[in-house]
Amino acid sequence: MSLAREKTVDVFGLPIHYLEWGTPAGEPLLLIHGFLDQARSWERLVGFLQQKIGPSPWIVAPDCRGHGDSGRIGAGGYYHFPDYVLDLDCIVRALGANRLKLVGHSMGGTISFLYAGTFPQRVTRLVLIEGIGPIGMHFSDAPARMKKWISELHERGRDHFREYQTLEAGARQLQRTNPRLSDDFALELARAAMKQHERGRWVWKFDALHRTTAPQPFYSFQAIEFLRRIDCPVLLIEGKQSDQTVRPDKQARLDALRDKRLVRVDNAGHMVHQDNPAVLAALLADFLF
Repeated sequence: MSLAREKTVDVFGLPIHYLEWGTPAGEPLLLIHGFLDQARSWERLVGFLQQKIGPSPWIVAPDCRGHGDSGRIGAGGYYHFPDYVLDLDCIVRALGANRLKLVGHSMGGTISFLYAGTFPQRVTRLVLIEGIGPIGMHFSDAPARMKKWISELHERGRDHFREYQTLEAGARQLQRTNPRLSDDFALELARAAMKQHERGRWVWKFDALHRTTAPQPFYSFQAIEFLRRIDCPVLLIEGKQSDQTVRPDKQARLDALRDKRLVRVDNAGHMVHQDNPAVLAALLADFLF
């Protein structure tokens, strides 16, 4: 696999870090990671993809704001889906790309379909890996959620983070979250996702604000309006062993997509790109190139 180039784009003063592979020409393929994940989570998948299509295609994987090596929002700020969509737009503009291919996992899938629904003329292919958005909520859920958000910010804010004695301890935590991770892959991910603070302990790079409940409920009817506007072919990918695919509002969202295909990947849970990157790369190569 060719080595990734590390770059940064400025989003109104907030640095967004990204990895880049291949030759910057034509339509880039952007890979958008999920909640509390990072750009380097895609590296093994990119390796398998390059075995299929060669090292030349232009691939870009950003760290979402407050994740990985991207900047955190300033004092008094918070993280919302429109912010992530703005970041993606700024990256696309910085790349000078008029059209692009887009792959999003989980939270990154939500960011991706919101972007594709906002700018349907720009996205030529869209892949949503376990990424059709959070379970829908009701208007009546909003007051309690707002109260919970404010309470959690007062109670813990950015102070709610875990410390680890060693990098290996962080890797074991990743394996508890995803038991399919091998020892070497878990350590590889932990090395990219953690940093050592001044007292020698290891902590996750993501902003601990992400551990608080977001104030804005996610509404299915609103999501469906974005999904309806998507013009390009959409590949929906699920992990066959995932526990996140049974959804009461799933079918309505799928029905909103005009041109779609659903594939279930065996030997994979929610983290399909980590659990079975070889099979996923073959699916992406056939659909995107």
